[in-house]
Amino acid sequence: MIPKVTIQHVLDRIDPEKVVDLTARLVRCNSVWDPQAGTSEAEAAELAARWARDRGFDVTVETVAPDRPNVIIRWTAGPGPRTLMFEGHTDVVTPGNLSQWRYDPFGAHIEKGRMFGRGTNDTKGNLAAMLVAMAALKTADIPLAGAIVGGVLCDEEGMMTGVQHFIASGHADAVTAAVVCEPQDGLICIAQKGAVRARFAVRGRMSHGAMPLSGLNTAPAVARIIDGLARLEAEAIHTVGKDPLLGWPSFTPTVVQAPSQGPPQLNVVPGEAEILVDVRTTPDQNHDAIRKALSDLVQHTVREVNQCYREADRRMGIRRPWELDVTVRFLSDRPCTHTDREDPLVASAVWASRQISGREPEFAGVPGATDGTFLWALKDIPIVTMGAGDRQVPHQADEWVDLDQLVETARIYALTALHYLYPGDHR
Repeated sequence: MIPKVTIQHVLDRIDPEKVVDLTARLVRCNSVWDPQAGTSEAEAAELAARWARDRGFDVTVETVAPDRPNVIIRWTAGPGPRTLMFEGHTDVVTPGNLSQWRYDPFGAHIEKGRMFGRGTNDTKGNLAAMLVAMAALKTADIPLAGAIVGGVLCDEEGMMTGVQHFIASGHADAVTAAVVCEPQDGLICIAQKGAVRARFAVRGRMSHGAMPLSGLNTAPAVARIIDGLARLEAEAIHTVGKDPLLGWPSFTPTVVQAPSQGPPQLNVVPGEAEILVDVRTTPDQNHDAIRKALSDLVQHTVREVNQCYREADRRMGIRRPWELDVTVRFLSDRPCTHTDREDPLVASAVWASRQISGREPEFAGVPGATDGTFLWALKDIPIVTMGAGDRQVPHQADEWVDLDQLVETARIYALTALHYLYPGDHR
């Protein structure tokens, strides 16, 4: 049993104004990865590193790629076998069309208890909450059994090179559990969908739009691939059904480009096309089988489209001496994750949530992948994903976070660490 006075001692060190202020300062750093525009995670990472150093943490900054740093923050609370990691990322997605925003995406505007801006929800608000929580526990000066590591990582929105670099550099070797700080609206997420991402490349023959018989249009192949993805999704829904934590599997074409490079023109038949596909999986699906199904879709598409072209040529009495080709390249393969409800980390998160909210927390799953995917898959680290923010808001215009919930999240993070690292048999 952790004494109530100890719990309150930690909570008293979480200043709501500091949570809001640090969130705003991070949001005002434009950390979209855009080399052409000259923006990156560097400014936000520097801010986090400086903030942690000023509070006496051991801070290491490592370059993952040019202008893409990881910040590793450490504090050893006392001798013990456990090391709890808090993980948050500094990169944000593009704000997109600025005319769709009511507020400056990087202005951290506050109105009616909400902060608006790119990253307020995903996930600079939660990054600020985790840093304030770590500092509160440190300044409380309570004897604990173990250490805390803060991973302020780059490139979560892309290929997750930040967390992979963190693992490859040995920083995860001592980590025994990790809280992934992402917007989950107060839910305790113990599972994550897997992901298979692929690029289909279609090669035909470029021609004038008025003379399509002098080329091979890629459009029929693109249509068949998209239709094939819909069939694969329907089969998966029928076969594995709806996972109780993660929902339905999906096969989603997210980017369709023809031509794959350069501007499209109305009077030009594109000679190549590209389709990017984002497959999200649940635990009952087999990734090897999915990769085979996508490869089989390539073969079916090539065979069917070329046969249609040959039949069309025969009807018109011509013969085009070319064949359309399709290839698929797999970009990433991330497994589903699942942490047992009886794991000590889950018990700590449940206890902390109950202490702050006064009610039993709800379990859920993360519909997407996070940096925690690699911690779980490569290092067998139990993970829980939780944080402030409506789960439907990330990547939208006028992204926002509720500030009261954000402060509550900082308190939950601090008590999760307190419970996980508290000495004795209270668990």
